Amino acid sequence: MWEKLRNIIIYLLLLGIGVFAGFWVFDRVLMPVVIGSGKAYPIPNLVGLPTDDAEQIVASQEFRFKIIREEYSTTVPANRILNQIPNAESLAKKGRTIRVVISKGGIKAIVPDVVGELFRQAKIAIEDARLTVAEIETVFNDSIGKNKIISTEPACGETLAAGAGVKLIVSLGAETGTVAVPNLVGMNADEACKTINRLGLKWKKVKRRIPTIANDVVFKQEPRPGTLLYRGNAVTIMVNSLE
Repeated sequence: MWEKLRNIIIYLLLLGIGVFAGFWVFDRVLMPVVIGSGKAYPIPNLVGLPTDDAEQIVASQEFRFKIIREEYSTTVPANRILNQIPNAESLAKKGRTIRVVISKGGIKAIVPDVVGELFRQAKIAIEDARLTVAEIETVFNDSIGKNKIISTEPACGETLAAGAGVKLIVSLGAETGTVAVPNLVGMNADEACKTINRLGLKWKKVKRRIPTIANDVVFKQEPRPGTLLYRGNAVTIMVNSLE
């Protein structure tokens, strides 16, 4: 029993000595061979720099420069360094290759042609093109059916950054029947005009100067709110002008 225990202890001691010796050889002999001799220098920070400038800096510090790929980025402009390997301030010897990723800028998107399509189909097409519906304006139109797209802002074919918003002008159909005139008093003049247009009415703006009222605000209208008008008729708005 004791002899067996002694053999185990001897085995463990020899194993420990072997591990220590192996570590010492790796640290003192192998690593210097792998690393080699010479001083290590900090890697320059290239992220955000134009490609040409980054390459010149690398060359001036006696490192090597290599572009490994290009990627889209919403934060780093095109033709600038998006990422680098090794990282900035890492220590490396002269001649080490710094690999960089170049920014292609933001992903571009083209406004699709959705004129004449139903609103739902147009919205899907806009989103499939990596854009968003930022605003919807409804107006009456005698030639384009209800809920169909009259136009877009920006127009179809325009190139935008991915995620940008597109305004859809949607048809309410032909101008027929009557509508109630809304209360426009207190509105900004542009807002009042858009409200009138959405109802299929026309507007006439009359400017007056009243020092006690904010500039470009509607202070009176004709006819009164609630009056029924046929679409195509006009509403007169009195707007304060301090200019």
